[in-house]
Order: sequence, then structure tokens, then C-alpha cells
Amino acid sequence: MIVSKELKAYFIEPDYNGNCSHSDILDRLGWKENDSKFLRNFVRIEYPDWTPASFRFDEENTLPGWAENNRDDIRTKCEGRLKLCAPAWAEYEKVRDAALAEYEKVRDAAWAEYEKVRDAALAEYEKVRDAAGAEYEKVCAPAWAEYEKVRDAALAEYEKVRAPAWAEYEKVRAPAWAEYEKVRDAAWAEYEKVRAPAWAELITAFSKIEGHVAKP
Repeated sequence: MIVSKELKAYFIEPDYNGNCSHSDILDRLGWKENDSKFLRNFVRIEYPDWTPASFRFDEENTLPGWAENNRDDIRTKCEGRLKLCAPAWAEYEKVRDAALAEYEKVRDAAWAEYEKVRDAALAEYEKVRDAAGAEYEKVCAPAWAEYEKVRDAALAEYEKVRAPAWAEYEKVRAPAWAEYEKVRDAAWAEYEKVRAPAWAELITAFSKIEGHVAKP
């Protein structure tokens, strides 16, 4: 339920499982959520199992002053509503449970019939599948052997061509790489010859500036 600052209690019908939404009550009232945690115009009340003993405030630790001062009145008013609502809910449950039991009885019988038909169909399928699998294996085995025979011959031919081609590639690549390294190393030495004194000059210039911390 929702209880207003004027101590009016509001509620709506629950869903099919007996749960009531405070937000749905507010929507129907056209009220917005409380903006402040302590300055609020309404509070939320719950009866989790539809009995007076299960009464509780949804915001027990942050109740506004008007709710604290009227705890007993709020509880009395809400229990009055509960006494009117609970019997109607109990009657609904009685009808629902009987209907549900009938549904489950019919459903279980239908499921058993389905399983009987399904299992027979599955057995027939497995019989056909196994026979087809055996036929497949009979055809596949010699075909696979033929494939391996052709594949192995083709692979041997490939290796025969590939190996000398790779050797030819290496014969050309190796001296080219050696030439590259020779030119690269000479160029790097030339670069270092120019860079090293420039770096030393930079360090000297930095060391003259206050705050520079020299490398240990």
C-alpha cells in the first residue's frame, strides 16, 4: 500500500502471483516519486505474506517524521484494508489452485502420450540413421584410401619441386642480405659519428640550467 501524509491508504489489485507494485499504485494516482529521502509526502507499506504480522515499512530506516509519529494509526488503517482484501485473495487462490491442479493433470497425461510417440519415432530414426551410417562407412573407407594414395603422391611431387626452389631462393637472398647489413652498419656508424657529439653538447647545455639533475 501507499500511505499519504494525510494518512490515507491506497492500494491496487495484485498480479496473478499476489505481488503488488508500489510504482503501479503511484502511476494510477498520478503521483511522482518522492524527491527527498526525508521530506516525503507518502510512504510504502508491505505485507509480504498477506498477514497482519508481516507488516513493514519499505523505508524503515528513513521514515519521515509524520510517519514515525503516526506508526500505530498507519498500521491500524492498513490492517483494516488488509482484512477486506485478504479473503478475496484467498478465494482467488482457492479457485486458481484447483484450476492449476486440473491443468497439470491434463498436461502430464498429454506429456506422457507425447513421450510415448516421440520415443517410438526416435527409435525408428536411430534404426534408419545407423543403417545409413554403415552404408556411408562402407563407401567412405575405400574412397578415403584412394584419396590418401593420390594425396601422398601429390605431396611427394610438391616436396620435390619446393626444396630446390627454396635452395635457389636462399642462394640469391643470402648474399643480398650480407650486402644490406654491410651498407646499413656503415651508415649507422656515420650517423653515430654525428649524433654522439651533438648529444654530449646537449647534456652540457642542460647541466648549466638550474634544476637539471645529472645522471649518476
